[in-house]
Amino acid sequence: MDYSPWLIRRSERDFLKLILEYVSEIAGEVKILEAEVGCFLKNDFQKCKKKSQNLFTKSRNAIKSRKKLLRNLETGDITPDHRGYMANLIYAIADIAGYIDSASAKLNIKEILLNDTLKADIGEIMKKVSRMIDLLEESLQLLNVNLEDTIKKTDEISEIEEEIDYIRRNMIKTIVEETKNHPENLFILAEIVGSLEKISDKIDVAANKVEVIAMTHLP
Repeated sequence: MDYSPWLIRRSERDFLKLILEYVSEIAGEVKILEAEVGCFLKNDFQKCKKKSQNLFTKSRNAIKSRKKLLRNLETGDITPDHRGYMANLIYAIADIAGYIDSASAKLNIKEILLNDTLKADIGEIMKKVSRMIDLLEESLQLLNVNLEDTIKKTDEISEIEEEIDYIRRNMIKTIVEETKNHPENLFILAEIVGSLEKISDKIDVAANKVEVIAMTHLP
């Protein structure tokens, strides 16, 4: 159907573009984390450390971007209602970044030899997280273009988050069995998997913020 953008004022449309740029930064961090997970699964610990250092630099830059966004939001020519929507969205996106840092740190605690099943499961979770951040970016691109398509993207994000939760639940027994001779690894693997799942949770929360905006402004 024909659709008129809900952000009529140029200042607000431009600010939405800035939020999209911020999400793109966080998406870049997810891609680095995905590469770091790949190093972890291949037992390339030194390469993991290099990826983690790269991620740390990207993370610090993203924090600066978030602070700049919030300052612009305070001083920009944006209506109070839209300012509230956008502030909530910015903080939700920032939460994603915090858990990316946490996952990266846990990947670098120690080298752990994994069986093929655990490697496949961790790799699949990371792949799905990466897809979720791509969908979040796509949903924001559509937010001032087609609200119905925006909601389709956020629905897909929620579905993938549920798939990740299912994989994690089924991994618990395997992790316990594989770490019975190295109990310290139980904690580390549980923390790694938990951090990746938490990233998916936070992406889903951000997607819910996008969906609220879309549903509120559907004609």
